[in-house]
Formats: sequence, C-alpha cells, structure tokens
Amino acid sequence: MGFGLKISGGDLLPIIKINGKEGGVSRSTYDGQNRGEEIIDDFVALFDFATLRVGWIEFTDKGPDMRLVAIGDPLPDCPGEKFKQGIKLVVLLPGGLGCHELATTASGVLGALEAIYDAATSAPEWSQGKVPVVRLASFEKKKTKHGNIAVPTFELLDWKDRPAELNAHRASPKPRAALPSQQAKPAETGSTQITPPAAAAKKPVPEFG
Repeated sequence: MGFGLKISGGDLLPIIKINGKEGGVSRSTYDGQNRGEEIIDDFVALFDFATLRVGWIEFTDKGPDMRLVAIGDPLPDCPGEKFKQGIKLVVLLPGGLGCHELATTASGVLGALEAIYDAATSAPEWSQGKVPVVRLASFEKKKTKHGNIAVPTFELLDWKDRPAELNAHRASPKPRAALPSQQAKPAETGSTQITPPAAAAKKPVPEFG
C-alpha cells in the first residue's frame, strides 16, 4: 500500500510545518496581509487521509508549487529539477482551530506518515467512515549521507466521526481499470531497531468540534 512514492487551488488554509531536519512542529497562518507562526508542543489532530494527494512539490520563497494527484492516480512527470516527491493532506486541530494543510517532502516525515497511513487505512474504523486522531509522539535524530534528519513517530490515539468541514477537501482518484496488485519489497535501510523507553502517562485525547 503506502503512498506510491519512490523513497491547487481553492481557499488558503493555515499550514502545519513538521521540521524534518531539527524536529518540532509549528502552525503558520496567513490572512492575505499578515503572517503568523506559533510552536505546537503537543501536536494532535484528526488526520483525514481521504484528503491525501501525492506528487511533486517545490517549496519557494513565494510559497509551495505543488503538482499533485489523488492517492491511487498515476504520478505526474517531474516538472523540474528543484521539485521533490511529497504529499499534502488536511488535518483538523482541536480547540476550534479548524482545518490546516500539512505538506512535506522530507524523507523521514514521509516515511512516518506513510506508516500511520497504512495503519489507519487498514483499520476497520476507517471502513466505517471514521477519521483517526493522531499524535506526534517524538522525534528521533538520524545521520544520513544527505545530512541530519529528524524522524517523527506518530501514534493513533482514537477515532472520531468525520466532521462536515473536512468533506470539502476530499481527494478522489480518477476512475480507471483495475490493475493486478504487486507486493513491493521493502528497501533495506541499514538502520537498527531501537527499543523505546518506557512510555510515560498518556495525555488525554483533546475534543474535536
């Protein structure tokens, strides 16, 4: 399953940024005139994977240039050398903060999002139309040949009925003929499995809506 990656238009939504190099999460807003940003210490949100789009993204000073398709559609050709494969989805924050856009090309963040995507979309609650409540539990710093990265760990906490405000952001693949499924062999990364420390007392799941 997964995103199918090798490793728009409409009203502007506030943005969630996950720092794939140093770790950390921030929330950015833009009302057409003023920009603001705040650090999120405990990032918990409804992750609506029905809004997921995949493809090519270039982050520029003027904003991201995204060439994306609904999950399941063939990836478009790479539009330029500065574009990287990435994803975008809509998440809903608690406390009345509403829908936000989460987009990334960071390899460690993509891998962690793909893992929670697979876990969520294979659960029976997903087939019932519910949306997972996901927490970013921690970051793990790693060194790669391309530099230092921060790999997040996501936890699936709960399931909620789909809020109506998420429906406007659904991504629907184009109809196409069924293709035979192929089981992809996971790439060998050379990483070592580390036993995590004993879990601390879990924080309560926030209210949505």
